[in-house]
Amino acid sequence: MYPTKQVKIDRLVYALALVPLLAVPAAAEGKKQTVKGDDMIVTATRTEERSIDVPVTTQVITRETIEMSGVADVGDLVGKYVTGHYHKYNGLLSPIGLRGFRTDAHGADLAGYVLILVDGHRIGTGNAAKINLDRIERVEVIKGPASALYGSAAMGGVVNLITKKGDGKLGGSVGGEYGSFDYYKTQVTGGGEVNEKFRFFATADIDDIGDYKDPTFGTVYNSGVEKKNIGGNFVYAFSERHELRLGGNYSDLTSESPSWAAGTYSSYVKEYDDHNDKSTGYADLEYNGDFFGGAVHWRGMAYYLWDKNHWFSGNSYGNSDPDSYQTKYIDETVGTDHQFTWKMTSWNSLLAGFTMENLEKKSYGVADSLPARPYTPGLDYDNQALFIQDSLDLLDNRVNIIAAARYDRFDVTTKRAETGSYASFNERSEDYSHVSPKVGVGVKLFDEKLRLRANAGEGFKSPTADQLSADYYHTTRDVHYRGNPDLDPETSMSYDIGFDLFFSPVTFKFSYFHTDYEDKIVSKVYSEGGQTVSTYENHGDATLTGFDIGVEWALDKTFRLPFTASLWSNMTFNTTYRDELTQSDLLYTSDYEIKTGLNIGYQGLSGQLSHALIGPQMIDNWDTYQVEEKGAFSYWDLTLRYRFDEHWEVKGSVLNLFDQEVEWVRGYLMPERNFLVGLTYNF
Repeated sequence: MYPTKQVKIDRLVYALALVPLLAVPAAAEGKKQTVKGDDMIVTATRTEERSIDVPVTTQVITRETIEMSGVADVGDLVGKYVTGHYHKYNGLLSPIGLRGFRTDAHGADLAGYVLILVDGHRIGTGNAAKINLDRIERVEVIKGPASALYGSAAMGGVVNLITKKGDGKLGGSVGGEYGSFDYYKTQVTGGGEVNEKFRFFATADIDDIGDYKDPTFGTVYNSGVEKKNIGGNFVYAFSERHELRLGGNYSDLTSESPSWAAGTYSSYVKEYDDHNDKSTGYADLEYNGDFFGGAVHWRGMAYYLWDKNHWFSGNSYGNSDPDSYQTKYIDETVGTDHQFTWKMTSWNSLLAGFTMENLEKKSYGVADSLPARPYTPGLDYDNQALFIQDSLDLLDNRVNIIAAARYDRFDVTTKRAETGSYASFNERSEDYSHVSPKVGVGVKLFDEKLRLRANAGEGFKSPTADQLSADYYHTTRDVHYRGNPDLDPETSMSYDIGFDLFFSPVTFKFSYFHTDYEDKIVSKVYSEGGQTVSTYENHGDATLTGFDIGVEWALDKTFRLPFTASLWSNMTFNTTYRDELTQSDLLYTSDYEIKTGLNIGYQGLSGQLSHALIGPQMIDNWDTYQVEEKGAFSYWDLTLRYRFDEHWEVKGSVLNLFDQEVEWVRGYLMPERNFLVGLTYNF
């Protein structure tokens, strides 16, 4: 089932490739690194800083990389470049993971363990397949807990999507793409600086793909996807010190749901036409202003998030009408976030702020074409948070220290669903609070060619409202659902040490991490007075350790090539991932992940050859209800782009170049070798 021979070849290739990579720093020219260490990042500290001045390692996926990736959504982008865990299903469902934790399986924002942000605030979903890349200028990825600044769900890390703001010359583009499986896309963009005060960026696109084929079983019937996206940013500068931005995006997203005929790995059912609507959107208003001669900066933001998950699943119940059974959840969030940065001295900055959010989940159901109870009732969250961070730059900026903490308070309520009836339903509320600390230290040596760093911090995930406060009786299931008000948040304490080498042709980054995961929330079912009761409890701890390695090598500088060429590799090796209660391996955590690429460029021509190798992992086999090992797999992608006549651009990609079996989740094989070509006119 799995290409083990190919994986062995891949390992040999990597072993040979890494020898010169590790040897090059010693032979590199002794010039001060002026690119990677000087990249400006914002996610690690909530303020714009040089990456080398921040002890927390940040992986940045640039706009150039996004354009050369050949992928259309954030999920596939993370799966291609970021080591962690990618849990991609057919259609529009792609949870993403970092360091043993991942977003919720169905994309519920506050139920996940990795946080997705857009321009610094929650985007409202953990389903990365919903997020279109056309508006994204760059992606910043923080591995390890970030709850000290961002609150619940930031246990495994944070993915922050920085959108285009219209910087640069006024212009636009019109383009189209066509590819395998009847894929097409049309897009129009426009933006730039209209005058000294006003700039904008806006984009709209439609793309559609039909049923794809996998390398083994042929056509995956009912796997088509249709997307419609529109969004943008409008920025007005009142003066050099005061600026207002209005932004937002709406995505109309529909897809189908393929099914196996008789057990996994048999054949796909053509008549099975269940489908879903996973539309999503947001709007935000951001103010940035400097006061007291620039010593104090205020960033204030208000935002509205809307996310829908609507399944039409009549076929699942043997009904010829897929609309006869439906489940729909709509999440609406209203929030505001404010932070104040005070540059107290040239070497000390203090950041303080607060966040206030309300999330309401409405639930709907249909059974036998009649209104019915959905699986999950309605939920309501009120979150108020205070955070503070002190940044010290000592010894002429050779030592950087960051200490942060955040206080979160949650008030949660389980509400009656919008449809259906219950034998009894008590809309009960509960509240709790939590404090998350973090500290990091970085030391730069040898004219910033070497950096040593260490971090310690806590992440947490809030119990969901139904886990805390549910109190209702479900007659169909004959179960009393009862929340546990004594639940503690799930927490992770992580320690991270490492070093970075910055030489002229090569950047090398190494991190060792150790995470103690505590108070895992699990379900508990028991009998009380002859009635089945379903509740939750904190039960079980885990330990995760491993290594992250990142390498970037400018081949053109080393070998004095007449064209640009660079080799990069991101690697994670998980050495321990044990459930301390059962003494078994944690599920869905690979032994290793290695993602590598070669970029080249000459005049108007550029290209990228990339490879992903995903190691074995323990998983649940839902056919046998047994835990088993899922084997390793790998794939290659190739993208070429040519820009000519100042305005035109043609691009082509071959994805899954060698037609390998790609299976991020057991039973959900991804497409066979496929192609796409695109033509864009820029004006």
